[in-house]
This record gives sequence, structure tokens and C-alpha cells, in this order.
Amino acid sequence: MTTLAQVLAEHTCEGELYERYNGDWVRCFACGLCCPIPNGSAGVCKVRFNRDGTLMVPWGYVSGLHCDPIEKKPFFHAFPGGSAYSFGMLGCDLHCPYCQNWVTSQALRDPDAVSSAFQITPAEMVRDATHQGAEVIVSTYNEPLITSEWAVAIFKEARQAGLATGYVSNGTGPHRCSTMCCPGSTSSRST
Repeated sequence: MTTLAQVLAEHTCEGELYERYNGDWVRCFACGLCCPIPNGSAGVCKVRFNRDGTLMVPWGYVSGLHCDPIEKKPFFHAFPGGSAYSFGMLGCDLHCPYCQNWVTSQALRDPDAVSSAFQITPAEMVRDATHQGAEVIVSTYNEPLITSEWAVAIFKEARQAGLATGYVSNGTGPHRCSTMCCPGSTSSRST
């Protein structure tokens, strides 16, 4: 029987937010945890993983997709009365048992969190968003920073179609990794 993790491993591409070190180890910079990931392992989020010294990241699917009133978002004041086309993937860098999106955020961590994913392209999402009258496309439901490469691909299409874009994040965003929080880091990146 094929596991969800195996299915999702087929829906990946090489990430952009990482560095390679110590041979085939990688350090992911998608969120503030800056996970050091040995070959063959995943980061805390369970969806960004090291394949032979290359960080592989989620790509080409969504688990949740819905057009919501903008008032459900923390930036309701930007487009009052408008609609936000919301999408999310699987995984999260936190493990909150009270999460309203626990089924998708913990799908790879907890066997009771049963969820699915379906293939879609950025162009298909933008067409659907405009068809539904959305003014904004939002990466949400799970922590969007851990799926940033996919979100950026969607956001580029959305901006060309005149849509605004945004993240609804849990707040563990990227920061400057230092040897204090990320032993062995040589990064001088800042955000």
C-alpha cells in the first residue's frame, strides 16, 4: 500500500531556500527553525526533505482549496466585502493539537490526521480564482512558509492576472540563522 508520504514525494521539486553543508547535509531556510537535515530525512515540517544533498519541497498539489469571504483573513481591511481564494498543502513546522487545520497540517505526523492531495497547476488555480470573483489568492490552512516555492509560482501567475497575493502564517518566519540557533551554519542571509 502506498503511503501519503510516498505519494507526496512524487510531487516535489528542488527547493530554493537552503544551503548544502558537511557533504550531503542541507539546512532549510523556509521557516525560522532552519532545520539541519541529513540525507534521507525530512525537516520538522515533514514535507521538505533531503534527497542526496538536495532539498526537495512540495510542488504541484493542494490539499485545501476554497474561495472565502475576505473577512475570514487577518487582512480583511484590504478588500472589505471581497473574496479570497485560499489554498493549502500538507505539513507544518508546529504541532498544535488545537489547530483548526490539524487534519492537513499534521497529516504526515499523526496517523489519525487523514488527508488527501490533488494535482493542480498555478494557471488552473488562477483561472478558478478569477472565475469565482476572488481579488486575492492566499496561501493558508497549513504553514505557508514551508511551501513557499509553490506559493511563489502561483503568486506570479496571480499577479499577472491582476490578483493580490498573501500568506496567512503561524509566525515562525525566517530569520537570520546564526551559530547560536543553527550550529554549523555559515549563512549570512537575512530576511
